[in-house]
Amino acid sequence: MFKKILIYTGYSVITIALAAYFYLSSQLVTAESRQLSCKTIEVIILDSAYNRFVSRSEIKGLLNEEGIKTEQSKLAEINQHHLEQVINNRTAVKVSHVSYTRSGNLRVHITQRRPIIRLETVNGGFYMDDSAYIFPLIRSFTSYVPVVTGELALSLPPGYRGEGDLEDKKIAGLYNMALFLDQNQDWNAMIEQIYVDSHGILYMTPRAGKTEIIFGTPENIEYKFKKLDSFYKKVVPAMGWDAYSTVDLSFSNQLVCKKTEKHQENKQIKT
Repeated sequence: MFKKILIYTGYSVITIALAAYFYLSSQLVTAESRQLSCKTIEVIILDSAYNRFVSRSEIKGLLNEEGIKTEQSKLAEINQHHLEQVINNRTAVKVSHVSYTRSGNLRVHITQRRPIIRLETVNGGFYMDDSAYIFPLIRSFTSYVPVVTGELALSLPPGYRGEGDLEDKKIAGLYNMALFLDQNQDWNAMIEQIYVDSHGILYMTPRAGKTEIIFGTPENIEYKFKKLDSFYKKVVPAMGWDAYSTVDLSFSNQLVCKKTEKHQENKQIKT
């Protein structure tokens, strides 16, 4: 019994000693970190292989404007959350994370917004990303995504940035179309431009061939592209790339193809 008491007492003493050690160590580390200056600033743009809207020099300049200077700024005095908010307010930054190491290295990790469509409006050009966020074009970099022109009737003020209103059928339709193209890279690579007329009808210009695609309204998107797939797989090989000036996908169960002047007749194809 006495032996057990000694063992338990020994464990208690060791536990208390370790707790005291870790507490004192943490206090020393905290005291040191309060005096530690920012030695370097490291900006890591996680998706720079795909988009180059944001540069490292731009972010470092932004930090400098916020008073962050190497060998001068104390790490303990840096408000990381505030810096993240400032960086996130840059047009093409989706999210940022600011941290620092015990060696004095301030790190900024950045993920950029990823456009899926470009909107050309009366108030300038905008990108829409995969979360329906809209932001202005950026001069330093162009993202090669399908371009939408024509009668968009979108009330976006110059320089607008913010969530697209998916309750608006016009915005929701374009977003759903862009999302489908983004998720189907073969079609995304083929569709170069989309024109919207005053009735909301979409006309697509493909990168290959001269056949204009009359898509209709942005509804039943997957079904219409299946019909377009039939056109390219069945009609084009039989008739040639220059046989039709337009292919109309807007009818429920058929393609309406208008022949070029060279071929001179319309043809309806059941799908």
